[in-house]
Amino acid sequence: MLFNWGKKRMKCDEAARLFVHATLDSVEDTWPDVAGLIRESTHFERAPEIEEGDAAPFLLVVLAGNLEFIPMSFEGGSDQRLIEAILAELSKELGLPGDQLASRINKVRDEMVRFNRPSKKTLSAMARGVYLAYGLNAYQEEYFRSLNVPNPRFLMQMEELLQNFIWDWTSFQEHYKLQMQTVGGFAY
Repeated sequence: MLFNWGKKRMKCDEAARLFVHATLDSVEDTWPDVAGLIRESTHFERAPEIEEGDAAPFLLVVLAGNLEFIPMSFEGGSDQRLIEAILAELSKELGLPGDQLASRINKVRDEMVRFNRPSKKTLSAMARGVYLAYGLNAYQEEYFRSLNVPNPRFLMQMEELLQNFIWDWTSFQEHYKLQMQTVGGFAY
């Protein structure tokens, strides 16, 4: 009788490739619905002007948020190696220089975190990141527009939606053991 005592092993670059392709596919497949949900939200005075082909800011928010969750699930330097592998795969898939891509994701992450203070919840920061990325303050009712803060109901709606774009690293670790290898260095 054979037993599977251990987890399946997966190289870091394979995990990165899996994450990148799943994330890119999910954003590409669902973006028209996400854009429609934002445009049709009852939490705005008028419909935000978001184009069907304008998924790039949303993708950056999803990537920045997911990269924030990795250190919570991995330790001992494996988190940084996985992030580097993800950035290398993203660079290849999007055709952007790695340093430029890392810089853009860092900028989005920093804005999300800054605008989300004092809360440290990543999902809340991501919802605020969508709000910032698409300039949604201009479409809100006067009260929230004058305060330059998103309507809390809109944030709740976005958090619920964004939950579907968060990679489940806990489940991943239940099935796979990540094998570390050296990856070209990107500063994230």
